[in-house]
Amino acid sequence: MPLNIEKQMKAQLSEDILNVLKLCSKIADEHNFKIYLIGGIVRDLILKRKSLDIDITVEGDAVKFCHILAEKNCCKILQVQNELKTAKALFDGEIEIDFASTRQEFYPHRGHLPVVVKIGCSLQEDVYRRDFTINSLAMSLNKKDYGDVIDYVGGIKDLSNKKIRVLHDNSFNEDPSRILRALKFAARFNFHRDARTKALQEKYINTQIHNDISWTRIKSELKQCFSLNSAKIYDMFLANDNYKLIYGQKPEIKGLEIKTLVDKYNPYNVWLVYLGTVLTNTQIIEQFCFTRSEKKIFSDIEYLLNNHLSMMNTNYDIYKFFVKKSTESILVYYLLTQRKEALKYLENLSLIRVELNGDEIKAMGIQNGREIGEILDELLKKKLNGTIVKKGDEIKFVKSKIK
Repeated sequence: MPLNIEKQMKAQLSEDILNVLKLCSKIADEHNFKIYLIGGIVRDLILKRKSLDIDITVEGDAVKFCHILAEKNCCKILQVQNELKTAKALFDGEIEIDFASTRQEFYPHRGHLPVVVKIGCSLQEDVYRRDFTINSLAMSLNKKDYGDVIDYVGGIKDLSNKKIRVLHDNSFNEDPSRILRALKFAARFNFHRDARTKALQEKYINTQIHNDISWTRIKSELKQCFSLNSAKIYDMFLANDNYKLIYGQKPEIKGLEIKTLVDKYNPYNVWLVYLGTVLTNTQIIEQFCFTRSEKKIFSDIEYLLNNHLSMMNTNYDIYKFFVKKSTESILVYYLLTQRKEALKYLENLSLIRVELNGDEIKAMGIQNGREIGEILDELLKKKLNGTIVKKGDEIKFVKSKIK
């Protein structure tokens, strides 16, 4: 007898979502569509965890089904992708649901996007294109078996055993980003890889050539993993040799050390602090399709690591070394070098500013631009060493230069 999770749905989903799912069920039955909740939401319902994303698979044409819903004023269609026959729809002005047609795929090139060979296949055929058994569960939304879980791959048992298991031996060859996805699920749910999945992952990492992969997908998974600001994920990333996937290095750093710094200094790109400690290969950095601001962080890291900060440095030396460098790069520099000057800059020196500006100095009688620049630099030195504190002191210093 199949597992039925209708009770879990009522306990975990809002009344508005339940009403929308019942509405979809009613329209599906009226127009002879088989529809299913699929993937993460089914997994999370069984685990009694909160789930944000609602994905519905339609055995057939999901776009056609969505248009029927829209014609009956049940929803507003937000987006349609006709090639894959997928759609995103908005219900009650706030509930977004992704609809996908069942499909079969194959991977013509290792590590790159798959090619669709059939749309509207059976649910069972659709399930076998997915990553792990725990993400391959479906739940019927049709009236006759509403709430029944369909499990073709043993996902329910793996959930019970806290196990992450791939569906077939070629899984990581098809999509190496699944290695990082396994890491994310292991940390999030406190699950472990089964022996076969672990062996397949190690074989891929240690024997395959990784340059012929989709760096966009790898970047996306790394960003999701490290944005969680989890010491456990970082430690597992190193312990499982996942860093080799991106030609990285293995530093002597613990995840808790990074998390403590991130929590204290609150950098905008949390994930790049974690990634910056392992990713040093400039050729791979170029392949990652980083944004301009992300590239600047890595160029800042490269500059800091390749330039000399003497042991006998003044506050002014420290300030000039780190000024205009990103917080992320300064944290990575500290983690890799343990130079305490980096933290001194972030905590203290970076907050020090000369209050006078060039126009104010010009109004006091100094017109030469070069001289004004030299005075501003001298003011900065004095503020950094504490001999000048207030704006009034700055004014006195400038007046002394005029005399």
